[in-house]
Amino acid sequence: MANSKDNLNKYGKAFIGFDETSGNAMDSIGGYTGALNNAPTRVEGWNGKGYAMNFNGSNQYIQYNNTIVPIGAKSVRYKIKTSVSVTTFVACIANSAGGITNGIQFGLENEKILIVLSSSTGNIITIRSNKTITDGKWHDILFTWDGTTNPKTVKLFVDNMMAPDSIETAKLLETNIGYKNLTIGCRTQPNDSKVTYFHGQLDQIEIYDRIVSPIPDKHLIQHNSQYKYHDGTSWQITTNTEENFIKYGMNNLEHITEAQWKELSGNKSIVMWSDFEDKQFASVVLNKKEFKVQDFLGDTPQVIYYTDSDASQIIVETGVEPYSVYDYIGELPTVAIYTESNKDIVVSTNVEPFDIYDEFGESVEVLYYTDDEAMTSADLILEANWSPIDELEGDFEVVTWTDEAPETANRVLQMKAVPKPQFIKLVNSKRLYGYLDNVFAADISQSYRDEARYFITDENTSSWYVWDASTQSFIISDISSEEAILKNGMKFTDMNKITDKQWRTWAKQYLNIGVFLKDNPRDTIISIVDNVSYEDYLPRHTNTLEKASFYLLNTTAKIDISLVGNTLKGVLSDEDLTRVQYRVLLNGAYYYPADGSFTKLAASPQNISLSIASKHIKIDDWNTLKIEFQDSFGTTDYWQTTFIGTYSGLVFKDVYGKYYSNEIGEVLKYLDFGIIVAGQTTVEHEVILKNQYGYDVKNIHLFANTSNFPTGMKIEFSESLAPFTPYPELKLNRTLQNNEEMSFFIRLQTELGVTPDANGSFDIIVRADKA
Repeated sequence: MANSKDNLNKYGKAFIGFDETSGNAMDSIGGYTGALNNAPTRVEGWNGKGYAMNFNGSNQYIQYNNTIVPIGAKSVRYKIKTSVSVTTFVACIANSAGGITNGIQFGLENEKILIVLSSSTGNIITIRSNKTITDGKWHDILFTWDGTTNPKTVKLFVDNMMAPDSIETAKLLETNIGYKNLTIGCRTQPNDSKVTYFHGQLDQIEIYDRIVSPIPDKHLIQHNSQYKYHDGTSWQITTNTEENFIKYGMNNLEHITEAQWKELSGNKSIVMWSDFEDKQFASVVLNKKEFKVQDFLGDTPQVIYYTDSDASQIIVETGVEPYSVYDYIGELPTVAIYTESNKDIVVSTNVEPFDIYDEFGESVEVLYYTDDEAMTSADLILEANWSPIDELEGDFEVVTWTDEAPETANRVLQMKAVPKPQFIKLVNSKRLYGYLDNVFAADISQSYRDEARYFITDENTSSWYVWDASTQSFIISDISSEEAILKNGMKFTDMNKITDKQWRTWAKQYLNIGVFLKDNPRDTIISIVDNVSYEDYLPRHTNTLEKASFYLLNTTAKIDISLVGNTLKGVLSDEDLTRVQYRVLLNGAYYYPADGSFTKLAASPQNISLSIASKHIKIDDWNTLKIEFQDSFGTTDYWQTTFIGTYSGLVFKDVYGKYYSNEIGEVLKYLDFGIIVAGQTTVEHEVILKNQYGYDVKNIHLFANTSNFPTGMKIEFSESLAPFTPYPELKLNRTLQNNEEMSFFIRLQTELGVTPDANGSFDIIVRADKA
């Protein structure tokens, strides 16, 4: 299946990884929320990373706010671990209420996987694994179905993704969404009670609306024009056909040791096969001990670069940590010089700026010698880094007084001082609303090495935390000394690399950021932090204090909408600025989206414009239109109206209100002139034109398609019956308002000798512009 990351990025409809440190279990793709009931616990993930969810088998479950699993074609993959054998069916993932209700159940029975997809008319799919899985080990389960009743299109894979463990054929098509919202850990009954609790662990639930390939990426090694793979014992030779890639290709290269790699002398290439059509890059992990470039190139490598370009533009980067010469030769180097020349020797060194106190300490005794007999006294002028403020111990305040006007007074204090390392923190910790998403430091330090360090904590500033990549968690760090801070703290590049998923593991309600700044007197290390910002997943300003009680308000989304003609127009918004979604029901059935799901969560406000086809409406009868809408918290409300069904557009009716045709030109009733005698003019027929567009129209043009008329027959239009003023067509310079009706009159005129036609017909056509 290429790999889960590729498939989820392109095709995923839901992914439930349970990797939050606490609280709800989120669907990270669809945004749906799973509420934990009776405290199921997070344990180590199936691959030793992140978390899995453990259920006690008696009362623990997770309830989501959507059915989530799509209708029709689907793939569902999950990891399961249990040692409990059950003889009756137990559901671990379900949006069906069991029996003949719509939806799917993934569960266990008699130590094997059992999956049942059902509808109100009977079971669609029943598939059972051949392999038992109640051995207390993790198992990889993949269920796929193409949504058809074609033979053998239902497949169940258990651990081995190369060959299905079980194959079945669907009996029916699936046409309805699940009867209940998705439940993990048990099954929900029609009366909302819970039954068949699962005892075990689940992890990494992936849901797709199509079949995803079960074949992982495969690797072969190209060596001396041969393609090879390692079977765990020795290198084997094969050819690079697709069949051999699938059969012999290695899923990864982590099992190959360094000694085994050395068995392949000379150049080697890694060749990867994937059936993922949008594959853009690949990565592999090689089993190799840590090494430094000096281990291969020695301490004095040479770089040879050939170019036809301007050689002055060539830059060679060695990728070493920034350093100073003092890091290697110490603060007091000795320069030893040997020469046979008798000329003066001049030694020049490029050093950082310094002052006299750097060399001699706080007190200096100056001896003055001169052979000028006229000199009777010595004058010494020192440029020292000192001010009277240096004599003030502890904290102090600077108070200024001026008789200038407040609007013109310039209260600016400029001070130059010797830099001193400082640990700076926020005076008040920041309250987090929802998950922490990102913390970003705009560090513009000017130095050859980064001396600024960053830490985070909550309200309790006695302990400070840093991100530990090895444990994938925030750990307490030692800040007891400057050395400990520099050793343990995060550089700004380290902190900016932390992903949003990793930040979400910060489960505390508050955030405080500590920054350690260090300069040196020579100004070669200048630590500057322009700003530090953070983001979380929820908006602010939704707290209200009322009657001495404190509430956290999540306002329900609001809708301002109307049905004009057969078009639904309006705006869906939320004062919280959270994302919103909706669905439309017509006469109790899902209309948009047709599968009954909500539209994707989108930013608020969201414009709605939806035309309702007349074929779905009960014409000349009462219809019920309902819009259900909700925000990203799952808070749901609805708007509902009833209306008499009509056709849309400009429509023709008779004097009794019966329609001649609908908006797509389908004939509902004929305008019957009966038998016409040659040489006669028929009686006038009144036709009513009604505007049901939902807006006003103008420049109305009425005419007939007379291509099927016999020679000697013509049609005549008139705006009035008495007098009947005949026109071959009508062009009305007027505006017909929405729902307004107007009458016009039609008659047919024939000449003697006209060719008889037993089934003559013609179309009346109307055109107009939007007013």
